[in-house]
Amino acid sequence: MSKENRSVRRKWPAILLAISLCLCLISMIVSSAIQDGFGSVHVEELRLIDSSGYAVSVQLYRPDTATAESPAPCIITVEGWYNNKEMQDLYSIEYARRGYVVLAVDMHGHGDSEATGAEDLYSSAVGVDAAVVQASTLPYVDTSRIGVTGHSSGGASCNMLVAIDNEREEPLISAVLFQAATWVDDLGNDHSADFGDRNVGIIADKYDEFFFWTEGENGETGAPRDFLSTNDAKNFVNFNQGADGVAGDVVPGQYYENGDAFRVIYQPNCTHPQVHFSGECVGYGVQFFQDALGAPNPLPASDQAWQVKTAFDFVGLVGIVLFLLSFVLVMLDVPFFAVLKEKELVQPLSVSGGGKLWFWLSLACCAVFSGVSYMWAIQNIYSKTTSVFPQTGPLTMGVWCVLSGVFALILLVIYAFTYGKSHGFSAAARGITMSGGKLLRTIVLALLACGLAFLILFFADYFFKTDFRLWVLTLKAFDADKVLIALRYLPLFLIYYIINSVAVNCFNYNTIGGKKGFGNILILAVFNILGALGFLAIQYGTFFSTGLLKWYATEGLRISGIWLYPAIVYLFVTPILSRVVYKRTKNPYLFAIISAVLITIMAVANTTTLLGGGAVVASNY
Repeated sequence: MSKENRSVRRKWPAILLAISLCLCLISMIVSSAIQDGFGSVHVEELRLIDSSGYAVSVQLYRPDTATAESPAPCIITVEGWYNNKEMQDLYSIEYARRGYVVLAVDMHGHGDSEATGAEDLYSSAVGVDAAVVQASTLPYVDTSRIGVTGHSSGGASCNMLVAIDNEREEPLISAVLFQAATWVDDLGNDHSADFGDRNVGIIADKYDEFFFWTEGENGETGAPRDFLSTNDAKNFVNFNQGADGVAGDVVPGQYYENGDAFRVIYQPNCTHPQVHFSGECVGYGVQFFQDALGAPNPLPASDQAWQVKTAFDFVGLVGIVLFLLSFVLVMLDVPFFAVLKEKELVQPLSVSGGGKLWFWLSLACCAVFSGVSYMWAIQNIYSKTTSVFPQTGPLTMGVWCVLSGVFALILLVIYAFTYGKSHGFSAAARGITMSGGKLLRTIVLALLACGLAFLILFFADYFFKTDFRLWVLTLKAFDADKVLIALRYLPLFLIYYIINSVAVNCFNYNTIGGKKGFGNILILAVFNILGALGFLAIQYGTFFSTGLLKWYATEGLRISGIWLYPAIVYLFVTPILSRVVYKRTKNPYLFAIISAVLITIMAVANTTTLLGGGAVVASNY
């Protein structure tokens, strides 16, 4: 390699590091500007105490037009299960733009709200009633115009809110909008008769994994896409006066009126999680509340800005990933870490004959096992959480990681002691074994990179009230309790990502796919996600063709596809990034540790924490 090429190779990590920091800063500035309405909306986080004594985290959006002299209507937004209040950003931002005071709430055990035991989980409407009470005390809120809206279990909490509200001497809630939810709460209680003269709407997506499934007279399962033809839907729009009062199917988007109140069902062509990532659904929410509560600053439902914030939130997410990669490469020139750097780029190995057969056969076996073991984990681990492992999602996905990692390790050992042994394979030559000093520096650099990435994240949260995300890919600030929880799950993810990196780089970095290795890493990344893609293809191919999921007998099976969305991204991106680092270090562990730490934190900070175990949740569906 010429001196000029070496110079370029030394400089580009530093340039990339500067770019990554610029991307993060641009993300913070633009996302915050959209969220704040370019200075017209004040955003702050509140910590409330609900009537059960638990701390509840609330994000308050206060438009400048909302004053004690001119109080504004208020909307409470609630995230779904295994999410956090930021998942309702698209609705909260659009309501605030129209002059509504908005309180976005983390339910008990979600986001920054305090976790509870199973016995107190649903108290105070999963903690959301604290926001309703708080709204009623704000001098700039018109207490005669308070609405609530929630996605999935957030919608179920709205049912609980209405039940509590009916017990008040002067009820506060005048409008309810369900997002991918109905009048039945998470405990199975039917609240269809509780709404009285409130305006009520439902966003009933055609391909909902959880709601709008009905049972016919002969016990047959009715598909969500046929919900508008059911007696349940007709009875709802007829103000619980029976289905006979509605001729034909319910008309989507039509207001069915009774005095001054109305009922409406919207039916977007989307799935359950798409409802909190859909301009169409946001438009329904805007139109509903403008008609139900009036709007201080009415805008067309199609006039939406949340997509811009989402785009720049994603820019920040990309920036964080680039920061982790470039920071590691820059630090390889620091004397303490220089021992980790190779003098020349690691080159792919040439393979032929039996080596090619091992390559393709092992990838195929791992892909098949990945899909099969995921189904096993969903059926056997889901909601088996304990006081030690109080989160369902990270446990289920972590066990899947362990199963997949151990299976791959078995294949690697078989290869090493059979074909590899007779064809010159060396663990030391490929970087699998290393000195204790190099291993220590590897761990220190990985933790340093993660720590600085989290520092950027907390900087964004403190100064700009933003985070880095794209739909279900979420990297947000977290409280200290999440760190302690993450340490319990981290070994599960470490097992997989270390073994996967060893397989991708030490065993399978070869000329299959091209002499320079680009095609090789793409092949490996695709096979990494092939099992998950196959699972999704079967589950949703059946769903979209028949109206029913392939597997839907339990809550775990219904959520199984949704949990794979972020996992597929992780599984595709991480081998590519680990390869970049491996080529410069011959170290398969460095970026694997970073990947495991980052993904563990993302999982733990963006799900439900239920002290004492989570089986109570699954048993109620």
